[in-house]
Amino acid sequence: MDLKNNRGLTLLEIIIAITLSIVILLILFSAMRLGYKSRQSGDNKAEETQKIRIIGDRITWLIRGAFPFFAIGDTTERTLYFKGEEDRIGFVTTSVDVYGEGPEDIAGLKWVSIFLEDGNLMIREKVFFMDDIFDDSGGKEFVLLPEVEKLEFEYFDIPKDEEQGEWISEWEPDEKEYLPVAVKVNISFKHKDKTVDMPEIIVKINATNK
Repeated sequence: MDLKNNRGLTLLEIIIAITLSIVILLILFSAMRLGYKSRQSGDNKAEETQKIRIIGDRITWLIRGAFPFFAIGDTTERTLYFKGEEDRIGFVTTSVDVYGEGPEDIAGLKWVSIFLEDGNLMIREKVFFMDDIFDDSGGKEFVLLPEVEKLEFEYFDIPKDEEQGEWISEWEPDEKEYLPVAVKVNISFKHKDKTVDMPEIIVKINATNK
């Protein structure tokens, strides 16, 4: 009887087999970890892109509906209900929520303010003829986007009887009798401990200005 082929595995063969198994397991774990990180990164990017789209669409929708509404005071002087600053904007808009049940939406026209407060991008809406609209209080207020690091507005002005225009940082209601042609918005916010610079938003105002 030949006993040479019935010998067991040698210690060296066992060590080699264990080593190969460990290497294979490490490769599998690395591939799984890489796949998880890739999926997590993809989910984060999708969430970031969705935020940018929602914020951009909301701001564009509101500003695009800006309406050249005037108030006439005791001296018959007209005041344009549009106030633009470098870090906030307020205007009367026809962009109302047709499914809303609040007076801000039922009225058909509403005053909207977009501004930063404690690092949050805020929107305040109120019925413009019920309150002092330039007063920063009252109405319905909500957070549009948290952890905002930058909010900047610019206004494209083409003065009457002129063909060329320019971007300016303020739009005073006592000085202007027409709406800006367009509004530029720049926003930066934090997402997953990373600063995200949104693509520049330029909104053309549809209402007749002059």
